Amino acid sequence: MEKKLRISPYILAILSVILITNYGCKDDFFDSTAGDRITPDQHYKSIIDVEVSVFGAFAPYQDFAPKLIMLDGVRSDMMEITPNADLNLREINNQNISANNPYIDASDLYKVIININEVLLNIDKVKGLDKEYDELTAFTYKGALLGLRAYTYLTLVRLYNKAVYFEDNLVSIPVNHNQNMLGKSEIIDKLIAQLEEYFKSPFTTTKYPEGRLGFPNNKAILGELYLEVGRYADAATYLKLACESYQNGPALLKVDKSYRDAAWGSIFLNAESQSIENIAVVPYSRAEGQFNPLASWLSVKSDYLVKPSSIVIDSFMAQIPLAGTVPMDLYRGSFTFGAEDIAMTSDTTFEYVNPFIRKYAVDVNDLQSSDIILSRAADLHLLLAEAYNRMGDETSQTYALMLLNQGVNSTNPKPAPFSKWSANLGIRGRVYLKSREVPARDSIPLEERTILIEDLIIAERAMELAFEGKRWFDLVRIAERRDDPAYLADRVAAKFAGTSQYDAIRNKLMNRENWYLPSN
Repeated sequence: MEKKLRISPYILAILSVILITNYGCKDDFFDSTAGDRITPDQHYKSIIDVEVSVFGAFAPYQDFAPKLIMLDGVRSDMMEITPNADLNLREINNQNISANNPYIDASDLYKVIININEVLLNIDKVKGLDKEYDELTAFTYKGALLGLRAYTYLTLVRLYNKAVYFEDNLVSIPVNHNQNMLGKSEIIDKLIAQLEEYFKSPFTTTKYPEGRLGFPNNKAILGELYLEVGRYADAATYLKLACESYQNGPALLKVDKSYRDAAWGSIFLNAESQSIENIAVVPYSRAEGQFNPLASWLSVKSDYLVKPSSIVIDSFMAQIPLAGTVPMDLYRGSFTFGAEDIAMTSDTTFEYVNPFIRKYAVDVNDLQSSDIILSRAADLHLLLAEAYNRMGDETSQTYALMLLNQGVNSTNPKPAPFSKWSANLGIRGRVYLKSREVPARDSIPLEERTILIEDLIIAERAMELAFEGKRWFDLVRIAERRDDPAYLADRVAAKFAGTSQYDAIRNKLMNRENWYLPSN
């Protein structure tokens, strides 16, 4: 099942009366009750009604995703604020975030969860009414919703270290919602158990085709959950399976030549249609009145609230291509950031004047329709490399470096587990960059080598996935894994090097409680 995740005005109009998507602001979200709605008996009559409800449950991500991009970038070492930044962005930048800051509003995520619960409760009412709604179709839709709900809960606990957990669909939200508040580890355990049960179904253990609805891949979600809790072998198994999903050939989700060198920027041009790379995308359409505000927030010619940090720019400029010795990650860099002008400061040095983030400005003719990618192949490859590295054995660490560097295609003989990956070029190979190298296993303690490889993988994620909302979660995951607050604190504070804020920012982030947002 292959469908476009286009959220049409028709779907949005119907959702206002079918699903719980009409709450105004975060302050009264948990005290609200459902408004007038079409009852399930009135709505669930056909496969079209199912599609409206399933895709509509995803709709609040259109409001949430741009805020996450800004929150992640400003809070981490990815973005610097400009003089145009408002008070809300300034307090995020200073790691002094108030509970009423609109960028940390969790209500959109809870809307998604409540919507999903309602759809799951009622979706089977279509059985017997529409012959197209067979067992496989039902399983595909319900599986996609289950995965989206898990992904949404995971995002919540990564942001807040806790979340309100809804066991069932609710007509009204309980006033004493704190009774349903669970911690990060407890939520993740529940999500793992749910997805493990899902994968016991005959539909997932036989040769039925996997549905691709534009939501995050369930195998990838389970793999990422395992990675969070340190089950590295399980994480590697499911992250690899995610890259082999949808009965795909050697190219689909394999980081192959489809987006090699200058074509890399096409990943972000009409991202929803780039199915060889992109798995889950939040779509926007100016023609349909669904505007992506990032175009204005990031543009030098508009609001220009933030810009790429000098740390990010320097990291791209320091890369060494496969051919030649002149530093620069030419292909990714040119589609990740740009500048109004380049000023020479000497015969050998220069600086970018008014640098800006380009990933949401690739289509210069329709900036406000830029999609936001939630999950793509390169993301999974680097998570898979992270899991392999942490498994610690020689073969697994070889796989980790292979995926990070020049890929399966350059490896001879090809590793047997990667027989479907012959087209894989590796993350750095795809953009013609030299391999990252580490000392041989017999010349360095295993723990030290593991840390070195992990550092390289996370640094690569910072460049490959810059401004895609991943960085803060990566920093927290590694800092918690290593029991090393300085890992996160040093990297974020580096953005303030040479200023009076450096010590204050670093000291604040040495306290783990400050890695999570205040409840709103």
